[in-house]
Amino acid sequence: MRSYIKDYTASGTHMEGMIRIWYHPLALNQAKNLSIHGINDQAITRKMEEWISIDGIESLDLDDAIWVEKTKNGYSVFIHISDVTEAIPAYTPLDIEALKRTTSVYRWEWVINMVPPILSQNLLSLNEDGEKLTLSIRVDLNNESEIQDFTLYESIFKNKLRYSYETFIDDFLNPESQNHNTLQLMYEVAKKRKIIRKREWADMSFQDADRQLYIWPHEEKEVSISKKIPSTIIEEFMILANIASAILCVKKGYNSIFRCHNSVNEKAYYSHEVWFHSWLALQNYSHFTSPIRRYADMVLHRVLKLVHLRGEHVPYNSTEIKEITEYINVSKTIIDILGRDTDRELKWQKIVTKLKSQRWDTLTTSDFTQNIRDTISAGRKIPKVIVEEIIHDLQNGEKWQWAWAIWLFLISKNEEIKQILRKVLLEEKKFNPKAIFSLLNNTKILNTEEKYLFSIEEITDWNKFTIHVKFQSKLLFTSSINFWKIEPSEARKNLRNKIIDRIILHFCWK
Repeated sequence: MRSYIKDYTASGTHMEGMIRIWYHPLALNQAKNLSIHGINDQAITRKMEEWISIDGIESLDLDDAIWVEKTKNGYSVFIHISDVTEAIPAYTPLDIEALKRTTSVYRWEWVINMVPPILSQNLLSLNEDGEKLTLSIRVDLNNESEIQDFTLYESIFKNKLRYSYETFIDDFLNPESQNHNTLQLMYEVAKKRKIIRKREWADMSFQDADRQLYIWPHEEKEVSISKKIPSTIIEEFMILANIASAILCVKKGYNSIFRCHNSVNEKAYYSHEVWFHSWLALQNYSHFTSPIRRYADMVLHRVLKLVHLRGEHVPYNSTEIKEITEYINVSKTIIDILGRDTDRELKWQKIVTKLKSQRWDTLTTSDFTQNIRDTISAGRKIPKVIVEEIIHDLQNGEKWQWAWAIWLFLISKNEEIKQILRKVLLEEKKFNPKAIFSLLNNTKILNTEEKYLFSIEEITDWNKFTIHVKFQSKLLFTSSINFWKIEPSEARKNLRNKIIDRIILHFCWK
């Protein structure tokens, strides 16, 4: 059977395919119809459930809800997950859109949803506003919180109370609160589960199981004391659901997606083959708990719901599963890079806006000097808002104030600035060759005294003038001219112009 995954994702692995606000019109039309007419539920039977959710106060797309009960032999943990795939069948426009994006992207100041907000924050979200379709897992534990058994079933869920981390702590600490005993019981189970994982040599600092899909720098991510207890509960309960779903796929031999990790020095990845997750110290592990935010979870939901619960045909063949995992793995790296770039753009938009308001719309090159040096030295793009300021100055005759950065611009990734400078330097000859050489010899790679980007050496022999050009300490090219038939001063001028032309064409050939 042919796989169409590569056809669907052909335009995915770049900026327009992943990090973009707009959705395909067909996907939006499908989302609109769902929001108006609701989901065509194909389940034969669903069990009614009514428990709680725990999320950050800022969260809008609520994937999961939980509960726990004490039993004669230990505990029963209930994890209820939004049944996203009942609303979004495989290979429909919304599904292809989610596949291309692979995940919702959460940053400090912005979020781009994998599934349009009209669904992810409303119809599919387990809000306190009605009954929602869910896939549920009941995990039975002994008194030490070791897994004894588990059951997957289709359900209808009503969120009777949405806790934020702060309101959770209030009820957790208050013996008079309605859910106090249950919340304490949740933490009791979570602590025992952490002890089990620690005993198995899991890396307790590694977070691959919870809902924190944010691509934030870890050193900037702080968890307050009030969040530690509910975060621990959510993390351990989600791990339980992920373990149970993976074990089920392995036992039944279903084609599915597994979450794997080979060693401490490697990143976790998705695979169509089951493999050990060394950081979590688990033989079988999947991602089941965030189908609103992760495409891998949607795949697993379809496999378990359609095949295991309903006895229907396998929704994916092995080739499709393999190609989906490969695409998601590549996408993660691309999204990470693009996300950091977007953060940088937002940061500099704020800085420029603030500077303009303080200086009557008048900015100077000194406002951007350090950023331009650091950005280009690190091989990153100059923020768009700064590019706009530079282009404005160059097009309005204010070229000399940017002369110090000529060579930085020429080795940068910004083609628009490079083409303008090519015109200024190569066609219009707006700068004296000696002045350009002087600027070139003083252009630093980094903000240190030792490292320079270029080095130009002029050597005059009794009948010959030679120029050596080095770039990052390596010889770029050498050119000479004899004084036999031309005046020395004219020969030097001609050779300097020739060298400038060669440098510009070398770094700015379009």
